[in-house]
Amino acid sequence: MTTINKAQFWQDHVTAWQGSGLSQAAYCKQHEIKFHNFAYWRNRLSPAKAPSAKLLKLGGMPASSRMIMNLPLGVRLELSASDLPVVLPAVLQLLRESN
Repeated sequence: MTTINKAQFWQDHVTAWQGSGLSQAAYCKQHEIKFHNFAYWRNRLSPAKAPSAKLLKLGGMPASSRMIMNLPLGVRLELSASDLPVVLPAVLQLLRESN
């Protein structure tokens, strides 16, 4: 079985399981497939999750300090630490709206 055929085989099973109302274990038992293979392909075929944002506590920084943020698509944002509380929420809002 080619990789494409395997992927389609497992995608069909994942789709059927989602509509079955059965637990994963019960579905696998009913269809005589190995649970660990099912779980592997279910994870492999699921959409990639976006990396979660990491929040850093910025305390005790002089207002004259410069912050550099590398954003998706090669965007680089450089601003003073004193501007961060105003600019960062606006940047985050724009990023949320672009998704």
